[in-house]
Amino acid sequence: MRDVAVVKIPVRFERDEETGDWHFHARLGDTIGIVGGGQATLEGARQAAAEAIAVALETQESQESQDGNGRLEYLDVAVG
Repeated sequence: MRDVAVVKIPVRFERDEETGDWHFHARLGDTIGIVGGGQATLEGARQAAAEAIAVALETQESQESQDGNGRLEYLDVAVG
């Protein structure tokens, strides 16, 4: 049986009153800040945020794998 860990990543969603578009802001620890948006719906902004967070995590993984110290393993994490 596999252990499952659930992580909740706080994402702030804001609607631009002039354009009606949705924007998002997320912070992953002290090093990764994610800002995006321009989607017509809140659901669209949620999907865009999940995709941006996944890309940021993948980028962080590839940078850390080049450090060369210790044992590197990959955990399956579902975002979205």
